[in-house]
Amino acid sequence: MIPNFYDEIGGRTCIEKVHVLLYDRLLSDPWLEDFFTNNDRWHLEVQQTDFMQGVFGGPHIYGSRIPKDAHTHIFITEEVFMRRHGFLEQSLTAAGVRQDLKERWLEYDIGFKRALVKNSVAECVGRYKLEPIISVPKP
Repeated sequence: MIPNFYDEIGGRTCIEKVHVLLYDRLLSDPWLEDFFTNNDRWHLEVQQTDFMQGVFGGPHIYGSRIPKDAHTHIFITEEVFMRRHGFLEQSLTAAGVRQDLKERWLEYDIGFKRALVKNSVAECVGRYKLEPIISVPKP
């Protein structure tokens, strides 16, 4: 039997490790940290891990919105997306993910770019009636 990507990377343990390292970087970045104001770090890490676990072929336990619908209220520019993508690459390296697996993970990540990146804040809408739009100017 050919292992799926989830098994190849070491399952949930690896995904969790990468996401802890990723959120260390995101939440200490002077620009990107403001995208996560009023969000519980543990919740962010668990949701990200649950989602990617299913994407990678592991157990499907994620029960929330797909990325496009979960981020409709956030003005994510190409630059913001790529900055986060760079932090993911650093986190994969720090976690000791093998180069070939790291490249595949990064391909999965780039696959979400089209659904998340917006050209203007006018493309943003709240997920519920009074939800504010998150637009963080670059420092």
